[in-house]
Amino acid sequence: MKKFILPLLGSVLIANLATGCVATPAGPSIGSLGAGSDTAYLNASRGRADAQVTAVQAEQYRRQQAIVSDEMALEQQKRQNTLQNTNGLLQGIGTIMQMVPR
Repeated sequence: MKKFILPLLGSVLIANLATGCVATPAGPSIGSLGAGSDTAYLNASRGRADAQVTAVQAEQYRRQQAIVSDEMALEQQKRQNTLQNTNGLLQGIGTIMQMVPR
């Protein structure tokens, strides 16, 4: 039975880790899109006549910033959930390993 359980647990662990790597897309996340780059541009052009924004543009900017903030919070929550799921899986494997007679 021990010969069956250990390879099975190893396969499950490898499959779970591989799925986690595939599920996490590579490349820039919403956090690296740089909300600060907009601020740098606005600061550089401050005081110029063509730098004035309309109320509609200011409202759109505020909405975009709120969306980016919400998406960053959701990404953080997804990372926390993934970490908790992985920890739960490892604890379950540890419990099973303790039950296997040596």
